Amino acid sequence: MKRNLLLALVAVGLLFGTGCTAEGDDDDSPSYPDIEFYDFDEAAPWFSCPQSDSFPDEATVVVAFDRADQSFGGENLREIEAIADFPEGGDWAQVGLWFELECPEGGECDHWDRAGSVQLVLNPEAAAEEQEQLELLRHVTPYRMGMCQFVDITPLASLLHGPQTLRSWIDTWVGPGHSDGDGWLTTVRFVLYPGPPAGADEVQNIWGRRSITVGQLDEGQTVDDQIEPVVASIPVDAERVIAHITTTGHSFGNSANCAEFCEMQHNVLLDGQSSSWSGWRDDCDENPVSPQAGTWEYGRNGWCPGAVAAGGLLDITDHVVPGEESSLDLEILLGNGFEYNNVSPVSLLPYTYVSLKLYSWSEE
Repeated sequence: MKRNLLLALVAVGLLFGTGCTAEGDDDDSPSYPDIEFYDFDEAAPWFSCPQSDSFPDEATVVVAFDRADQSFGGENLREIEAIADFPEGGDWAQVGLWFELECPEGGECDHWDRAGSVQLVLNPEAAAEEQEQLELLRHVTPYRMGMCQFVDITPLASLLHGPQTLRSWIDTWVGPGHSDGDGWLTTVRFVLYPGPPAGADEVQNIWGRRSITVGQLDEGQTVDDQIEPVVASIPVDAERVIAHITTTGHSFGNSANCAEFCEMQHNVLLDGQSSSWSGWRDDCDENPVSPQAGTWEYGRNGWCPGAVAAGGLLDITDHVVPGEESSLDLEILLGNGFEYNNVSPVSLLPYTYVSLKLYSWSEE
C-alpha cells in the first residue's frame, strides 16, 4: 500500500500526517533528501503560521500572492487572480499552504468578519461562465486585525505542477478611506516538501464553493431543489476514498439565528448512503488571533472569525464500488436532524457556503 494511503489514514481535519522520508530500496527507486516534515497535527486546530525561515532548504516555495490588495471602492478587488509557477515535475511528500492577511499600509483592516476562499482554476482557458474552480482553502477574516495560518493540502499535490491560475476572494465591501476599514493585504504561498509522493492519486472536484440558501420549504426553493446530484466515477483501483466537505453558515436574525449561530448537519449522500458532518465550532474564544473586536468569541456554524475553516474528511470507502459510478447528493438539516424552517425571515436569508472534493488513493 502506498505511503500516501498511510498518510490519509491518519487524517484529522485537513491533516494528512507527517513522518520521515525514506531512501530508495534499490538502484531503480528514487532517492529523497532526509528532511523534517511540518507537524500539522501539532498546529491544529488553529494552524498558526510558523516562523517563515523554519522551512527546510530542500523545500520549494511558490508564491501566488504577495501582500496583494483586496478591497472594494475605486476598484473592485474582492476577487483577484494570479499565475503561480509550480515546478513541472517533482515528488512531494507534503504540501503546505501559507495564508496571511495584513492591514493595508497606512490604513486599517476591514472592521468586519468576511468569508473568503482561495481557489484553483482548473480550466482557465474556458469562457468565464464555464470556468471550474476548486477550493484550496476556506477562511473567515478577523475583526480589525491580521491573521496567518499554514494548512496541509497534500492530497491536492498532483494538481500543483506548472503554471496554475489562482484566485483569492474576500467578501469585503470596504476600501481606502472607508469608515469601516481599508481592506486587506493578502499573501498566499505554497511550501512543497520533496519525498515519496503522498497526494491523492485522483482528485474529483464535485462542487466548488457555492452558496445554498437554507430554511425555505416552498416548492422550488428547498435545499434539494438547489442541488443537482453529481455522478462521480470511482477509480477501478481505488483502495481508499475520502470526501472532503467544507461548510460555513452565514446570516443571523432568522429562526434560531441560522445559519451563523445555529448548528447544522450536512449529509453527503453516496448512492443514498449518508455520511454526516457538523463542523460546529464551540472554541472560538480560544483563537490565538485575538483579542478581536466584535463577537469573535461566540460559537459558530463551521467557522470562527480569524481562522481557516478546515472542513471535514469523511471516509466513504465502504460506500463505493471501484470501477463504477456513484451518485453524490447533499442534505443540510438542523443539528438535531430535522429540516430547518425559517419562519422569521430578515432581509438576508440564511445560507451556507459548501464545497466538496473526492480524494482517491490506489494500490501500489
